[in-house]
Amino acid sequence: MEGMESLAGWAYVLIFALLVVDCLLPVVPAETSLIAGGALAADGHLELPIVLAAAMTAVAAGDLLTHEAARRGGHRLLDRWVHREHRGRITRLLERRGSALVAAGRFVPLGRTAVALATGYARFPRQRFVPALLVGAALWSCYMVGLGYLGGHFFTHPVVAALLGVAVSFAVTGVTTLAHRARLRRRRGGQRYV
Repeated sequence: MEGMESLAGWAYVLIFALLVVDCLLPVVPAETSLIAGGALAADGHLELPIVLAAAMTAVAAGDLLTHEAARRGGHRLLDRWVHREHRGRITRLLERRGSALVAAGRFVPLGRTAVALATGYARFPRQRFVPALLVGAALWSCYMVGLGYLGGHFFTHPVVAALLGVAVSFAVTGVTTLAHRARLRRRRGGQRYV
């Protein structure tokens, strides 16, 4: 029994580490590990509150690190890639909808990194960034862990539960992306959005 508790401790550390690294390098399969953590919590192998705490803390820490890196020096690198016209557009968009973008960016593929880099680059005020980041981290963590937890209740095998959670996550992301593109297409008078 003590060995299982030790493995559980490493699982929380792994979830935390993958989520922090995923904010900086979005190719890491952090979402899958988080859904698996939820499934393992449903099965009784992990504690749900600890999985959620590890996820929320890691997401907030990783996004804040990315934001600060862009704010403190990454802007010089981004200046080479971002045209002056786009810089102004990014700044204006953040002024109008910055908090909503920060909170929702976590739900968009590669959005979390793009938003953290853009807010750092544009020197988005920390007093607006941090609260929105915490809200987004909490909502996204509950969503991802919840997918695995619900899957764990429907299927006794954690791998099947995690795969179900990943499939549902992709489906939700796909539907929302298509809805967003359709709305943009209608707004632009029928022009095709790419």
